[in-house]
Amino acid sequence: MGSNYQEKRVKVANYGTMKSSSDLLVPVPSVSSQCRLHKLAAAAMEQMAAAIARDLGIELKISSGWRPHRWKSREDYEQTLIRKYGSVKEGRKWLAYASPHETGLAMDIGVGGLAPNRKTAAAQRKTKLHDWLVDNAHEFGWHPYKQEPWHWEFPVSRSSWESGEVGADEALAFGLDDEYGDDEDDVVEDEFDDEG
Repeated sequence: MGSNYQEKRVKVANYGTMKSSSDLLVPVPSVSSQCRLHKLAAAAMEQMAAAIARDLGIELKISSGWRPHRWKSREDYEQTLIRKYGSVKEGRKWLAYASPHETGLAMDIGVGGLAPNRKTAAAQRKTKLHDWLVDNAHEFGWHPYKQEPWHWEFPVSRSSWESGEVGADEALAFGLDDEYGDDEDDVVEDEFDDEG
């Protein structure tokens, strides 16, 4: 695996939860229902999608992007973990209390042999798309959550997350167009696999 295949986790504790009504959430290509990402993540996804289409002939679409906080309380969360996984300790490996998806900076890819399903994770790591992402996603600002080959995160500064504007250094690092710049860590949910 490439030396740039490094986790750079997006944590709700560092950003907060993006409100559903935020103008910073924009639609992105998805496999089913409409998915949204933070506009900076969406711009980087669009550029990465063009490179994937060129190199692999795959149209990048996601199965999940931004989503709201799902738990009524910590107790509700822990009861679900016990019911589904047998213990809170085991469940925390698979279900987050605060998901990176709440920030709008995380996506689950749903094409090219990738899908949010932990039972097929080993096979997903052998796909051409996963190999391409391992080698190239960092060039577009995307970083893996290594436990889930379908899940990728787009870390930005807190000020960029809040404003939707990136500084020049971030814009260059992410390969974003000038219009997105100016002149100057959690477990991820396996939401589709209910048989755990």
